[in-house]
Amino acid sequence: MKKWFVMLIALISLVGCNNEKKLVRVDYQISENHSGEHMITDEDRVQTIASIFGKVKWKNVKVEMSRKEDMQLTFFYQYDPNEPERLEEYKIWFNNGRVTEIVDLDKNRFGKLDEADAVKLRETIK
Repeated sequence: MKKWFVMLIALISLVGCNNEKKLVRVDYQISENHSGEHMITDEDRVQTIASIFGKVKWKNVKVEMSRKEDMQLTFFYQYDPNEPERLEEYKIWFNNGRVTEIVDLDKNRFGKLDEADAVKLRETIK
């Protein structure tokens, strides 16, 4: 009996401590046409964007770019259904035929994405 009680307490503590973040929404703004913000809530598209961002090679360095970003993304992460989402903002520069650059505004880091993933990201967003 004592063994079952200990296992139950362990299970409850594991479920209660689950702070896994889930990307639930992506807002984007394209700089070239200033058409305002757009929202992506389709779960498949949101998860595709999340998996692409999982491939970004990040460096902890603050950078300044010579031109205005092509796109700005805002990620809405949900940690707990009873709390509001937490936001992360990114600026993206697409460079045809070369590596795409991404700046994480919240964590002051710079990332690169290869061209194949950049094309997939652009197609998923638009």
